[in-house]
Amino acid sequence: MNEEAKQAKREYAREWRKMNKDKVKAAQDRYWNKKANQLSKRKDK
Repeated sequence: MNEEAKQAKREYAREWRKMNKDKVKAAQDRYWNKKANQLSKRKDK
């Protein structure tokens, strides 16, 4: 991917995140809940 395409992708993603803050937060919450479950299972062993 050339630099112009990378820049366009970054700008699109930035705008998407700005317009979909609720989806970004939900994805982050799912990620960290999953990570916390993995860590707690590792400690239980």
